[in-house]
Amino acid sequence: MLQEHHFYIIDDQYFIDFPDTYLRGNHQEKRPHYFAFQEPSKIGIFWVIPLSSRIHKYRSIMQKKEATGKPCDTLHIMDVAGKEEVFLIQDMFPIVERYIKREYTIRGIPLKLLNKNDIQIIRKKANKVYNLLIRGIKFMPTQPNVMKIRDELLKRIAVEEVLSLKEVAATSDNQSES
Repeated sequence: MLQEHHFYIIDDQYFIDFPDTYLRGNHQEKRPHYFAFQEPSKIGIFWVIPLSSRIHKYRSIMQKKEATGKPCDTLHIMDVAGKEEVFLIQDMFPIVERYIKREYTIRGIPLKLLNKNDIQIIRKKANKVYNLLIRGIKFMPTQPNVMKIRDELLKRIAVEEVLSLKEVAATSDNQSES
């Protein structure tokens, strides 16, 4: 089971099943993703945020935005396990547990975000971005179509539930015949 504030490696199969030019590359299952939250009322849908080490590029973007007097709610830079990383909140996407390859570890220890202040800031920014996405607002020219992916994931969950119910019914029918 996924745990909030932990980091995970996404299976490359996700990017095959949901091809989108603007989804951040998985770097052959080496890019860590931060588990931000489980979608409210949608059981089984989790939202993850890809990380990047391209600090200079994203710090420049943040500074330009903040210079106009606007907050930058789409990115967050912080120290993660002794190294500065950028949380690409603008590129967060929905996922289901079967596409999680494994926990992201450093020297065999699962990485977890502990700083409550950073957790709060990232969650607040992720909620803002999520609310824009849910309302269908496109705020980036290179924004992946995460709502299309979400809808497909929800369809797949529904199909799996129906198949599971049929399997349970068939099993109980076989047992009652015995």
